[in-house]
Amino acid sequence: MRHLYIYTLFFAASLVACGGGSDNNTSNNNANPSNSIYPQKSKSYFTLSVEPENKDNVGVCGDVFLLKVLCDTVVTPDSVRFLVDGKQVTSYVQDTVYQLDTKNSRVGNVRLSAEVMYNGKTEYLSGSLCLKSDITPQRVKYKVIKRFPHDRGAYTQGLVFDEGVMYESTGLNRKSSLRKVKFETGDIIQSVALNDTYFGEGLAIDGNRLFQITWKNHKGFVYDKNTFATLQEFDISTEGWGCVLYNDTLILTDGTENLYFVDKNTFSTTKITQVYDNNGPVKMLNELEIVEGKLYANIYQSDLVAIIDISTGKVLNYIDFTGLLPADQYRDDTDVLNGIAYDSKSRRLFITGKNWPTLYQVEINF
Repeated sequence: MRHLYIYTLFFAASLVACGGGSDNNTSNNNANPSNSIYPQKSKSYFTLSVEPENKDNVGVCGDVFLLKVLCDTVVTPDSVRFLVDGKQVTSYVQDTVYQLDTKNSRVGNVRLSAEVMYNGKTEYLSGSLCLKSDITPQRVKYKVIKRFPHDRGAYTQGLVFDEGVMYESTGLNRKSSLRKVKFETGDIIQSVALNDTYFGEGLAIDGNRLFQITWKNHKGFVYDKNTFATLQEFDISTEGWGCVLYNDTLILTDGTENLYFVDKNTFSTTKITQVYDNNGPVKMLNELEIVEGKLYANIYQSDLVAIIDISTGKVLNYIDFTGLLPADQYRDDTDVLNGIAYDSKSRRLFITGKNWPTLYQVEINF
């Protein structure tokens, strides 16, 4: 159904040794005479390596690595500075080795770099590590507390609980909408249809503003919560799947393992975090909700909801909603589990699906 935006992780065993002909590192030495007819190319004197190396080019959070600047016999560095994810972990020092303890690292693709000073020049080295989670997430069960009617015609993409009512974003071409719903009865209190060119996706709320994103149009909308008047349109850099407000930042998904942190006012992407469990990247992240400080994410085309630590991207648990909608309630248009909403005041968790006849209030048994 969806064309995934593929995010490729890269890890080099010797992490970018920029040899002759490479333009990745900065150097002012010319490899060829000034009167050569060939382009002037810089010579690299250093490489960045990581120990220990491993066949799969990945590690686990908690592993300890040695970052080493290896030097050409001709040149000796005056000082070296190491950085992890663009943040300085050492000042300029003479030591060419840094011990990286990944105990508190986030998962996924971690950027490594070193800046080498020599003879008044600087050479830049880069590479990466790919870290799996050190947590083996357990599958937890649920208990149905209450059942409420839900519109079978609602292809649920985003679900938000606010001040006693549900706001719902529905999808499909020429059927997408934004709705305000009396969830106890399933009655639609208010609704606005999207233009036929848009496929509605995730939904988030911030005070009197609603944020709705679309699938392939790279477009989102800001609405007045009370009138549903469009206040603003904004661009997103990826496909739009799920959306939630976390503090003052929107978190978006695009069907990969990526979480995009987007400024709620400028809509610029401030960072990207990846979601991993102990086996590797967790893809198909879809609808989102914040529950007691943790991120809940539907795994598209499955009955699983991942509980994610936002700061590290580690999956803490999976909620297995297999059997939530009884088999005898499926019709030809009944689609997958999707839609999470949380009433933080009463601590009620709601779950539904695309074209499901029921909205469920559930309790999670940890």
